[in-house]
Amino acid sequence: MRTKTVAAGSFILFFALASVASAAPRTIVVPAGTPIRFKLQRSISTATAKPGQTVAAELTSPIVVNGVTIARAGAPATVHIRNAEASGRIGGSAKLVFSLSSVTLANGNSASIRTSSYSREGKAHAKHNATYIGGAAVIGALAGQALGGNRDATAKGAAIGAGVGIAGAAATGKFDFEVPAGTHFRLTLRTAIRATF
Repeated sequence: MRTKTVAAGSFILFFALASVASAAPRTIVVPAGTPIRFKLQRSISTATAKPGQTVAAELTSPIVVNGVTIARAGAPATVHIRNAEASGRIGGSAKLVFSLSSVTLANGNSASIRTSSYSREGKAHAKHNATYIGGAAVIGALAGQALGGNRDATAKGAAIGAGVGIAGAAATGKFDFEVPAGTHFRLTLRTAIRATF
């Protein structure tokens, strides 16, 4: 009888220790280079975006390490705008650079992260403006020659035409672009995530 009691007690003790061991927190590392897939919750426009702003996003695929889900699909994430430049009317292309700065883990904690960057540059003005300015200068020169009939009149006409061309190029507007809400991205971790579960 005593042997059965000792055996039963040993079993209970072993089971209790195993339960405590399984309940003990463990740290899981998501290595650098792991892809993070997400989508924007709000559109980003180069006309209004500023460096340092954040935009809500959400994961479109879970982050899983060795069969353990570190972050679930649909988990909130944050996009950090690193650079944003609006397009000028005469010169300068619109630019946008952003990366992920945080993600909500399956344990409910928000983790700060560093990822690769999304980068895009908008349409350049150079060719567009050259067409407007050059074309207007030619038209101005022809008009000056027709009206004045000499070299000075032609030069003045070309200068006036170029000025009109510059105004026309400016009036055609800026070449900003927008990245719509719902756009999907795939960036990679630059540094590991350490999560305790």
